[in-house]
Amino acid sequence: MVLMLIQQILVMLAMMAVGAVLVRVGMVDEAGTKQLSSIALYVATPAVIIQAFAIEFDPEQLVNALWMGLFFTLALVVSAAIAYLVCGKADRVGQFAVIFSNSGFVGIPIISGLLGPEFVFYVTITMAVGTFALWTYGVLLMSGDKGQISMKKIVTNPAVIALFVGLALFFAPVRLPDMVAQFLTGMGNLNTGLGMLVLGANLGSSNLGLLFTDRRIYKACAFRLLVVPAVTILLCMVMPVSAEIRMVLLIVEACPCGAVTSMLAQLYGGDFQYGTGLVIVTTLLSMATMPLILTLALAIL
Repeated sequence: MVLMLIQQILVMLAMMAVGAVLVRVGMVDEAGTKQLSSIALYVATPAVIIQAFAIEFDPEQLVNALWMGLFFTLALVVSAAIAYLVCGKADRVGQFAVIFSNSGFVGIPIISGLLGPEFVFYVTITMAVGTFALWTYGVLLMSGDKGQISMKKIVTNPAVIALFVGLALFFAPVRLPDMVAQFLTGMGNLNTGLGMLVLGANLGSSNLGLLFTDRRIYKACAFRLLVVPAVTILLCMVMPVSAEIRMVLLIVEACPCGAVTSMLAQLYGGDFQYGTGLVIVTTLLSMATMPLILTLALAIL
């Protein structure tokens, strides 16, 4: 499994390299990168979520999904406590990066490649919980203002809408028409490629010298990529589900920080460059830390 993970990461790294080259040669600019990101967030990811739920209802799978939601919530709470203690009240961007991982762009392709597309179903559970946490506690963290929290933004988020649609399909005794299923598959397949191109484009347009000399980044990286996954392993040890489902939770929590870190930092007047650095450096370092964490987990779980 570790070799499969390394292979999957190398493929994603190659996709990122393409994104970096496209920026360097002028084929994609900042506006184009934002457009690619929007397509991934508002089209590809929702398609993945709906596709994951458009399966035959299984009571055991529902119970497993509830366990996933509960333990992922516990992981978020523990991560938030760790982030506050380590980064301090002043470093809100660093706290955010430690708490919220990039489960959509990075987690989905790795889990689909390692465990099979049927396990993406459980990733979408973490994405649903994470979306709610992001637009409540995450926004409060970045803005420092409770008034910025909007239930409208939560319920109108495409990922949340897709979750509701997916849940309806999961419980309904209907099967999607083949043409609709093919459409969702086609749109969902864009998720990995677009996500990696966006990350690579951000890398290609960044000042690497400044990124790799900011000490704050390495402290946040250590806790995002090593400490939080290590704590998650402890949670997985008492999680009453199969080893594969426990591995889904671990991989989600071992992912680099979410790309939204830099976006929200810019939106609420935070240190945008620091946020971008966290996204890029955690993404690069995760290529080494994720195989390490998975190897440790396989020896313990």
